[in-house]
Amino acid sequence: MRKQLFIQLSTPFDGLPVADIDQEDSGGESVANIPASWVLRDDDRPAGTLFHGSLNDAAEQASGARVSVLVPGADVLLAQVELPAMKAQRLVKAVPFALEDHLAEDVDDLHVAIGQRDAQGKVANAVVSRTRLDAWLAILKAAGLQADVVTPELFGVHWEASNDSTGGDASETAAGDESGQVHWSMLIDGQAGLLRTGAQTGLAFDMSNLISVIQANIVDAGDFLPAHLWLTLCGGANVGVGDDPSSTNTFADSEQHQALAALCTEQGIELSLDTEGEARGIALAQGFDEQHAINLLQGDYSRKEQLEKLFRPWRPTLMLAGAWLLLQVGMLTVEYNQLSSHDDALKEQIEAVYRDAFPQSRNIVNPKVQMQRGLDKLRGDGGQSDGLLPLIAKMGAVLKDTPGASLRTLRYKKNKLDVDIDIPDLQSLDKLKQRLSTEANLSVEIVSASSREGKVESRLSLKATGGSQ
Repeated sequence: MRKQLFIQLSTPFDGLPVADIDQEDSGGESVANIPASWVLRDDDRPAGTLFHGSLNDAAEQASGARVSVLVPGADVLLAQVELPAMKAQRLVKAVPFALEDHLAEDVDDLHVAIGQRDAQGKVANAVVSRTRLDAWLAILKAAGLQADVVTPELFGVHWEASNDSTGGDASETAAGDESGQVHWSMLIDGQAGLLRTGAQTGLAFDMSNLISVIQANIVDAGDFLPAHLWLTLCGGANVGVGDDPSSTNTFADSEQHQALAALCTEQGIELSLDTEGEARGIALAQGFDEQHAINLLQGDYSRKEQLEKLFRPWRPTLMLAGAWLLLQVGMLTVEYNQLSSHDDALKEQIEAVYRDAFPQSRNIVNPKVQMQRGLDKLRGDGGQSDGLLPLIAKMGAVLKDTPGASLRTLRYKKNKLDVDIDIPDLQSLDKLKQRLSTEANLSVEIVSASSREGKVESRLSLKATGGSQ
């Protein structure tokens, strides 16, 4: 399973200015080190493990995890408004004004997150003070935490749309399906309670108001009364009994439970009591379903908007950088076109030179390669090292440095060069033979030598070392 981190935020920083969140609080310790609890779920902890410490400690375990922050339900109002179908952008603007008459604060000071529309056309939404939400996000930022989801803890209360076999979309059954099979879920931890009446409806309450809360919701439900109320006690059966924390009476024996049971019987609601519930953090993590939660990170608080705020001061710089980049691309394009034209001109010149050198050629595919092959043929035997031109070049380099030596004739046949040379004396002829062998690396044979009129007329046979006859 995907690694998930669930952080429960409380409000111990009430009245602390948001600008001071990353400073030292009045107690002398960093706000990021306030006590916190979180649950980590992954392949090794499928049921979740509860941790206690500071937000800094939680941040160390957040690497690679999807971070969901559960904020106090008492600080977020879940409401519904009836609005006609409209586009999302218009809906975002319309919902706050539809709620305005039901809110005690100025709507401009509140942040409204939009949820799902149910089968009755009612749009769910979550309303929170901007000051409170800013403080939560500032605390998370101070601890190095980036939340993927910030939502009321109520959405960690396990909830099912219907127990019928047909299933169906949760948003439709939230207010009631045709058979009226709606179910409520309640989680009680000490004197704090959470009641979830639908996919995106419910409230947080104090246990002293338990019966009043249930009665009010029964009235609001109208014809869509729940068929079942699941009640879970966090951490044991002694939780939530009376105002005395040291009470040893079980909730099942309390007057509150008796009154609740009587009310449910009167209304035809089946009541189930689970006294072996998990700790609050574990229960909320296990019951959380992001698909049906209202994420407060919408609008001004969405990840996209936050990134835009981050890059907004850099926008002029980025625009200048973009203009400079476009200019560079334009200059490179012009330069490339110029070089391409110059390259085409050079190719035409090469082809012209090739046609002048080899006028008999008709098909010109690669002038450079074709010209090289033509030169190799001119050198003899495909340009091998024992061809005519290489032999003449090697012999000529030695002959021109031999005093009194002159070339009369030469003949080339079968990789062998015969040369007639006049040279002053036989000693000079022997030296010439030795130099041709050592310096020019040629195989030398004196075919004939005769002295006449004060000079020696000789014939030498030359071939490259290792050449064939």
